[in-house]
Amino acid sequence: MMEAFSGVNHESAKLKNPRVLELLCSRKEDGEKSLSLEGNELIGFDWRVPVVDGIPDFVAYAPKRKKFLEIEIPMQATPEAEVLKFPPKCRPQPWFQEAEFKYPLLQAHDKGFLLDVGAGQGNRGTFAPLGYDYVSLDNSFNSGQSSKGDADIDIVVDCHSLPMRSSIVEAVNCTAVLEHLYCPPLAVQEICRVLKPGGLLVGSCSFLEAEHFESQHHYTALGLFRLLENNGLKVLRLFPGQSLWEAHADSIYFGLPGHRLLGRLHRKVYLSLVKWFGGETEEQRLFRHAAIMHFAAVKPVVSNSAM
Repeated sequence: MMEAFSGVNHESAKLKNPRVLELLCSRKEDGEKSLSLEGNELIGFDWRVPVVDGIPDFVAYAPKRKKFLEIEIPMQATPEAEVLKFPPKCRPQPWFQEAEFKYPLLQAHDKGFLLDVGAGQGNRGTFAPLGYDYVSLDNSFNSGQSSKGDADIDIVVDCHSLPMRSSIVEAVNCTAVLEHLYCPPLAVQEICRVLKPGGLLVGSCSFLEAEHFESQHHYTALGLFRLLENNGLKVLRLFPGQSLWEAHADSIYFGLPGHRLLGRLHRKVYLSLVKWFGGETEEQRLFRHAAIMHFAAVKPVVSNSAM
């Protein structure tokens, strides 16, 4: 039995982003059922979903539910050398405020809906100019971000259970999210499910970055590769971002003036020593000392002959 939302009554509420109705659905055993907006609630899910200031909230009043994870074991997939190469340098437009490697991938990709999972304050000004229908998701209306002002969120939702149709979005951005989840494989399976065949996922995840905001799962390059590959995606690129010395310069150098410069200098000196005395390349050693890992992956297209 569905329970009505007992919060503030927004008479004949309107969705902040009306196009999200094209994405949303109730996933029942008998198929994906459309939702409808009635008053200040979305009807058609397995409970009445409140709409607060135009934003559907699938978190605050959601009933507890069980999700089951299926993965193939053992996990023996390893990345090919081509996957671990650093991407070519590019020069994004000034309005593009995400990692630069994402720019050419998203620019060349088919346009449609782009989900920004764990969007924080929102990134509409970065992704919408590329031609995508931008939809921002987070697990709260303003997830403790340090930026001033209200967050630009379209849907409040738990990404372990996306209330969306399968194979509906062209691209997903997932920046610094996976380390905060209590079950990353389940979330990756959901991301894969909502992506269209050939759909693109770009993002980043913590490795040697310090624990922050209750982060739980910091991944090595191999761990991140297997997380994506064993949950339905094909990894295109996986490479280290900022080094641990740069990421933690403030604490390593006790907040001394110029600590960021000292962090970059530490990185350069270390890599020079690796070049002179070590048996690994600079790139190989950076994989071992990265604070952040960047990745790009696609949902494979299944040919009719393979079905």
